[in-house]
Amino acid sequence: MELWIIVVICILMFPLFLIANYIVVKKAASERRSRDERIERAVSDSVAASYANKGMARQNWPKYKAPRKK
Repeated sequence: MELWIIVVICILMFPLFLIANYIVVKKAASERRSRDERIERAVSDSVAASYANKGMARQNWPKYKAPRKK
């Protein structure tokens, strides 16, 4: 193949690469947004459930204990 044909093919492929890149990035962003919304909804449901029982007897929450050094 002659050099000018290769250059023309590369020039024509560049917009296709940009379009494919745009589609992939847009899909990844929408998936991340939906995952973040699911996590946020789960956390808010958990917090709402724990605050709904505030009128009842005190709940024992697990406490963090640092590991002892030997």
